[in-house]
Amino acid sequence: MAEAASGIKKKADALYSVAVIGLGPIGSAACLHLSAHYSITARGEGQSSSVVAIGAPEPADLTTHLGVFGSHYDEGRLTRIVDKNPVWSKLAARSIASYGESEQESGIQFHSSVGSLRVTPFYKQPTDSLLEAFAVGKENGAAVELLEDGDALMKRFPYLHCQEKDAGIMEHGGAGYVNPRAMTRAQLAVAAKHGACIVPETVVAIDMTADGVNITTDAGKVLSASKVLICADAYTNLLLPGRELVLHTYLVSVLLAEIGDEEEMRLQGMPSIIWRLESHPYLHSVYLCPPIRYPDGKLYIKIGGTEWEPVVASSTKEITDWFHDENGRQVETDALHDTLQTLLPQISFKSFHRKPCMVTYTSHNYPYIQAVDAKPHWEDSQLYVATGGCGAAAKSAYEIGRIGALLVSNGQWNYDLDEHLFKAVYAQQDSGQGTSSSQRYNV
Repeated sequence: MAEAASGIKKKADALYSVAVIGLGPIGSAACLHLSAHYSITARGEGQSSSVVAIGAPEPADLTTHLGVFGSHYDEGRLTRIVDKNPVWSKLAARSIASYGESEQESGIQFHSSVGSLRVTPFYKQPTDSLLEAFAVGKENGAAVELLEDGDALMKRFPYLHCQEKDAGIMEHGGAGYVNPRAMTRAQLAVAAKHGACIVPETVVAIDMTADGVNITTDAGKVLSASKVLICADAYTNLLLPGRELVLHTYLVSVLLAEIGDEEEMRLQGMPSIIWRLESHPYLHSVYLCPPIRYPDGKLYIKIGGTEWEPVVASSTKEITDWFHDENGRQVETDALHDTLQTLLPQISFKSFHRKPCMVTYTSHNYPYIQAVDAKPHWEDSQLYVATGGCGAAAKSAYEIGRIGALLVSNGQWNYDLDEHLFKAVYAQQDSGQGTSSSQRYNV
């Protein structure tokens, strides 16, 4: 491992079979699967490692950091099988079923099975998706029950403010939330046990050669690999000059609402929540995480939302400026604050803290998972992507990473979902298509 840490200068001395760029939930999952696949081969060939994972660690101070940023700098992301989209539902079901194995092998707990509640005020309207989500979730193994009016909801969850026409789906089993920071650590820990080398640096350039791909980091290392899988989300196109993908990065905020121990007792058993709003001028829907203790030792309920008209970053500078901004958009913060207090009117909050985040969408609302180096034969491909989480990838990262790992290790599609669902769309080939509102709104 010392040789890997010092960098590889000779193009012919490619130490790694595969390099994964980007160490968020998807990249760390891909590294886990790839390291397991290549570990036997690596030992047989006498190599110290066959997989390297390269990515920037979380910055100590967002407001002064000048490098790349991630979307997983948090303690809570919703996880559930119930979804009107059968693909996302299936990816979630398969990932949730694998959480325990990752936790056990790594010794890092990141999954909390507190249940998931999905609420809509439009249950009796023919265009509402609640029953569709119920059926899709049930088909994919979700343990679900239907709460058909506001009285049933408030009887079950007395701290919620519901209207009579509200209805909900309560999902049990593995639904609840994951800690994306801990999930990433766990997946990388398992990968390291399988022999993967983890390099906590930022990739600044990749150079494709006949002998392999040379990867340069911001620390000056030059690593070599036969194949590269890019899982860099909002920063993917920086590594694909001339082959840019259609990616839309939305700059969003979340609000952390601090509560005390007494309120935590009142909210005991609170599930994660997705709530479709009625006639809200700014937000289509919101999601809530139940009380979670954050690194500062305080208990927070987190709320975030899907905006009707999201703000799209047009450059990496705008992303950096967004994460440096301690205030964000006041209209967004106010909307989250007011909605939280409307939904939890009996709860007393001690303080509120706004945090920046971002979500990156593809043109078809599924991650791009494909070879992207335009080689005429699949067996010659060197460069792949598994990128674009579409605001729904944290819970399903294990399976998304597995699909990417299967593609790279086999050199061709080997999965039971149609590969065209995950087809990469290039900017120069785009006909003006983008992520539509109906695609983004998953409630």
